[in-house]
Amino acid sequence: MNKGQDTRDLLQTHARRLFWSNGYSNVSVREVAKAAGVDVALIARYFGSKLGLFEATLDTLKKIDPDDFSSVDSLVDVFVELFANAPKEGTEASPISMILLNANDSEVGTIVARIQYEYWQSGLEKIIGSKSQAALFFAAMMGFSVGQKILHLDGIAELGSDEYRAQFRHMLTTAIASPDF
Repeated sequence: MNKGQDTRDLLQTHARRLFWSNGYSNVSVREVAKAAGVDVALIARYFGSKLGLFEATLDTLKKIDPDDFSSVDSLVDVFVELFANAPKEGTEASPISMILLNANDSEVGTIVARIQYEYWQSGLEKIIGSKSQAALFFAAMMGFSVGQKILHLDGIAELGSDEYRAQFRHMLTTAIASPDF
């Protein structure tokens, strides 16, 4: 790998951590450059702008591919394990925090909404077979994550435990089993 690619990757890594943990509008390009240990001018060189850098952080998101799931049950199984085995809070910024902190941002909110639909919602709709049930599935994921990681609600089991898996599975299967509105 060359030095330019290393610098680009370093900027992207620190931007992802900062934008996804603090929100796009709450982070300056100077903060990103300082965290990466590089000159701020390199952001314009490699990404064109702060917005270009934010968009580059989204390149690391994994799409939900319907071909990866043999059934709705396999979808639930994968997401239960993904969430149960997620890093403890504070260790890295997550796609959930990126959405929560940036979806209403006046500059990047429409980008976040588009990415949410293209990367996740459309795949969920194909697997589940219903727009409303897919939306409820996604909302259940978001809500459970907020309750556990942000609000620290009593009654939500410890991350990674069998009880956590059972609670999260219940939320997801209930969303899927809801009437199709």
